Amino acid sequence: MDAADHGPGTFLAAMQKDFQAVYPKAKILQGIPAKGWQYVVYELCYGFDFVSIEFFFRGFLILALAQICGTHCIIPVACFYCTIHLGKPMGEAISSFWGGLLLGIIAYNTGSIWGGLLVHLGIAWLMEAMGWLVVLKSV
Repeated sequence: MDAADHGPGTFLAAMQKDFQAVYPKAKILQGIPAKGWQYVVYELCYGFDFVSIEFFFRGFLILALAQICGTHCIIPVACFYCTIHLGKPMGEAISSFWGGLLLGIIAYNTGSIWGGLLVHLGIAWLMEAMGWLVVLKSV
């Protein structure tokens, strides 16, 4: 599964008011005279945030706890992961449990966070792109 699989869902989410209130995250730069490269730097920094999220949730919590708990660590970690999405659009918060479950299973079975990181970055940047499409369409 890759970010392209989430295109139609992300497109439908982008039409929702709660999604439009949050994405694109880089719209906070609109209040200052920003150049195009500043948006690119912002998006790269935003993407780097997902590296730390994947290292913590899938690296530390799944791969480290798997040594102690085995597969029993996946569901509690997915629940914990879901809590960091509270306050975001409802569809994102609900789907984050299932995404966390899937990424936890992938990390557990591969022993790596890299597949999850690529999926997570792809989805995050796709949501940003869809947010920008909505913003540009409304101008």
